[in-house]
Amino acid sequence: MFWSKRKHSDFQAEIQSHLDLESDELAEDGSNPGDAKYQARRVFGNVTGSAERFYESSRWVRFEQFLQDLRYGIRMLRRSPAFTLVAVLSLALGIGANTAVFSLVDAVMLKTLPVRAPEELRILTWVRTGKEPNVSHIGYTVDDSITGQSVSSSFSYPTYRQFRDSVTQFSDLAAYSPSQFTVTAGEASDFANGQFVSGNYFTGLGARALIGRPILPEDDAPGRPAVVVLTYRYWEKRFALDPALVGRTITVNGRPVTVVGVTQPTFRGLYPSGRVTDLFVPMARVIEMRRPWFSLTQPDMWWVQIFGRLRPDVSDQAAAAALKATLGHTIEQFAKNADVPTVLLRPGARGVGLFRESVSGVFAVLGAVVGLVLLIACTNLANLLVARSAARGREIAVRLSIGAGVGRLVRQLLTESLLLAGGGGLLGLLLARPLLQVMLRFADQAGELGLDPRIDLRTLAFTAGVAVVSGMLFGLLPACRATRVNPAPALKGTGTAGTAGNPRLPLSRLLVALQVGMSLLLLAGAGLFVRTLRQLSAVDLGFRAANVLIFKTDPSRNGYEGRVLADLYARLRQNIAAIPGVESVGMSQYGLMQGVESDASVHAPGFRPADRKGNAQLLRSSASFLSTMRIPLLLGRSLTLADERTSQQVAVVNQTFVDRFFPGVNPVGQTFYLGEQPGAEALQVIGVAKDAHYTGVRSEVKPTVYLPFTDSLTGLHQMTFVVRTVLPPLAIAGALRRVVDATDHSIPVAEMKTEEQQIAESIATERLFAAVVSAFGGVAALLAAIGLYGVMAYAVARRTVEIGIRLALGARRATVQWMVLRQSLWMVVFGLAIGIPAALVLTRFIQNMLYGIQPTDPASFIVAAILITAVGAAAAWIPARRASRVDPLQALRNE
Repeated sequence: MFWSKRKHSDFQAEIQSHLDLESDELAEDGSNPGDAKYQARRVFGNVTGSAERFYESSRWVRFEQFLQDLRYGIRMLRRSPAFTLVAVLSLALGIGANTAVFSLVDAVMLKTLPVRAPEELRILTWVRTGKEPNVSHIGYTVDDSITGQSVSSSFSYPTYRQFRDSVTQFSDLAAYSPSQFTVTAGEASDFANGQFVSGNYFTGLGARALIGRPILPEDDAPGRPAVVVLTYRYWEKRFALDPALVGRTITVNGRPVTVVGVTQPTFRGLYPSGRVTDLFVPMARVIEMRRPWFSLTQPDMWWVQIFGRLRPDVSDQAAAAALKATLGHTIEQFAKNADVPTVLLRPGARGVGLFRESVSGVFAVLGAVVGLVLLIACTNLANLLVARSAARGREIAVRLSIGAGVGRLVRQLLTESLLLAGGGGLLGLLLARPLLQVMLRFADQAGELGLDPRIDLRTLAFTAGVAVVSGMLFGLLPACRATRVNPAPALKGTGTAGTAGNPRLPLSRLLVALQVGMSLLLLAGAGLFVRTLRQLSAVDLGFRAANVLIFKTDPSRNGYEGRVLADLYARLRQNIAAIPGVESVGMSQYGLMQGVESDASVHAPGFRPADRKGNAQLLRSSASFLSTMRIPLLLGRSLTLADERTSQQVAVVNQTFVDRFFPGVNPVGQTFYLGEQPGAEALQVIGVAKDAHYTGVRSEVKPTVYLPFTDSLTGLHQMTFVVRTVLPPLAIAGALRRVVDATDHSIPVAEMKTEEQQIAESIATERLFAAVVSAFGGVAALLAAIGLYGVMAYAVARRTVEIGIRLALGARRATVQWMVLRQSLWMVVFGLAIGIPAALVLTRFIQNMLYGIQPTDPASFIVAAILITAVGAAAAWIPARRASRVDPLQALRNE
């Protein structure tokens, strides 16, 4: 800047030198010295204009003007601290909420895998048509988001090997399969989520280890030493970042394995979110790790998921055709003349999209909510700036009258808006982290989703962009409107300070109405989600959750199987029942409300076979399960210890099962068949239990069959214990762990929680929506109140003389107060007229997220309308009261 000033002074000196030379020449020609100077200036032209043009030609002028605008803007905002505080806080809430949601969306939906060239990765799936060969499929089946086709994830291991060896369209083809393991290190055992992976898994992805090394192709072969690679998260959680862990031996599923490496902190495999991954084990170890349903040889056992790295010059269609041809050779080995499924390649840059697709609707709603909050904040500030610019009419008129350009003034006012936006952005960035933690606490109470959103450079760039766009959004219209000033009346101090348009600021009233309408939309949405949560909380689950402690265990991974495992479970049940404070103990293959189910086809002969076929949920449980969970028995008897010890084929069914398969008859003593013919298992009904929800609160009650947990000893593995106590359930947690440890310290006690906590986790999304939308609905109502208050306070200040005259002429103060309130309520009514139709249309998009109510629920809309009307009346009451207390003499004297 100093150099710029020197250059300007040099230019001034050069002009003066030129004028002196010209005047001297004229004087030598005989002109009077005074006339010579005058003549020289006339010949040269406008000296000031030349200096200004020279100044404006400088490359620094824009920057200098920006600094001037910045300094002036800061001074003006410091002169109005209340306005500045309200503006910055309003924007901070909107920008902070958007930043928090963006960081979640970025972590789950947008970020690519931290591997080499992720855009080359493809996930292999196959299309289900109903004509594919009959196979045992372990994996997921979803509707593809692009084609809409039903696709399944897994292939057999022999198929994978044929793909790898013969399909040349891929530079790498690697296999993986999610599984759960029991890890024992020192004296502690716990569950760990992991993956069986092929030897080229890490090299195919291009993923490196943080310490040690990854699994290599030579590790994935019979006879090689057993190794394991841990994820950074599990290394931190389980081993406290112990650097000496690499090279040490731990026990996985009862087998000693050597830890050879730890992955990078950001690497979680092909499931970056939605499922925590703790470790990786070579695929050749599946049988050794006691996974009999994972076969390395049988072509009809499809459990292997595959990804490939497509070569740059190969199309997806060509690769899929080659894969289908190879798949046909494998299918011929066990299903002659069967249809060969079409192989579909799904993009793999962001990993497996299972979790992404399941939460896309959730993120859409959250994004819409926080976006609406930001829009309300911007509308509120635009409203306040319109009123503020009207109050600054005289200042702007003076600046225009002395030659300031309209563009220059607009730029100055926009700079003030951007200052507010910058302050709101910085404060919003600070608010984003706690808001993010609150949302995570609701969305992932168990910490099992692996969500790890960060405030990184991408988030900072998003926040900066939102701040700039917000500043332009709420600043441009008031800035343009402020410069439409008629200087003459403004300089005389008459009228409305020369502001163009209606002196009562109809634009401000329109903005307030829009705020009210948008606030109503949020409040109505909040009402719908709150009522949904209340409906879910009021559902009769069919069992009593209070005072029940649950936990999972799976000794089958440690070598227990068959009758030995059944006896171990019976011994654990007996030992736990002996703990002081325990009332009863039950067991079931899967816990209630955990979102997991097992089912099988059912056939009830003799009752119109065409109508008596279908599926039923299976729950293998102990004799005491129904009584422990307080599921009432309606007919017959419950399972007994004798049923557990004998091979007698008996079952208890629920009321829905009876209504479906045995309508109008006494079901006790009736026989039905479980499974497909031939080889279906004949079972006799010995009792009927009351309907109980199995997988979740939202799930409908399906036909359910309760079998003794010893019904199939070959399939006996994981078990969920339910412990009813007379004490607070968690009070016996320590004693329970000691009892299990005394039985066998290698048996893990996993996911211990109360049944009430389990139910709360099952409706965590609904709690998140109810809390977030209600909180932001309240914020929106507050912002609308601030906008309404600002407009009415300004209107009262501008009409002080008019109000004074009314009072001097005999108007009652209550009449004046009602006059102001009436104007406010008209804005609220106009806002309701905008908001209610919009809400009736938009709430239909969340219909699938509601339960027990319709998106047009009258109670939610009525309560929202009453709330926003009450808030509007409260905001307008202060200006109305101030108007009624105007002193007529003082008002007329000021005029």
